[in-house]
Order: sequence, then C-alpha cells, then structure tokens
Amino acid sequence: MPYATEKAWAVALARSVSTDIPAAVQSVPGLTLTEDQIAALRVAFEVRLIRTMGEDSDETPRAAAARHEQPE
Repeated sequence: MPYATEKAWAVALARSVSTDIPAAVQSVPGLTLTEDQIAALRVAFEVRLIRTMGEDSDETPRAAAARHEQPE
C-alpha cells in the first residue's frame, strides 16, 4: 500500500532530521535548554513533521494511494 510506504518514509525522515536539533539548539546564542528539554523538543518535532507530511485537507489516504498506483 503506497500510503503505508509514504508514512514509513515520513517517520524515517523525521527521525533523521530531528537528530540535528541538539546542534541547532547549541548554535542559538543565549538559548539554554537541558538535555531533557532537547529530547522533548526532538520528539515534538518528529511528531509535528510526521503529521505535517501526512496531512492534506484536500486528499484522503485512499486518494493518495490511488494517485500513486502504477498503471497496468
């Protein structure tokens, strides 16, 4: 099912991108976060990115799957 594949790709991408959050936090002058806060930020970012990539108010999952079907 293409939608499931896209969702798995979104999860993998979100996890990969979120690994840069600690370095990004350190690059902001004056921003002081604890390790727990940075970890919470990573999780929140992953969830938000996954939701953003998976949400399209004009398209249902079934419509997305149909759009990605290979012609016979």
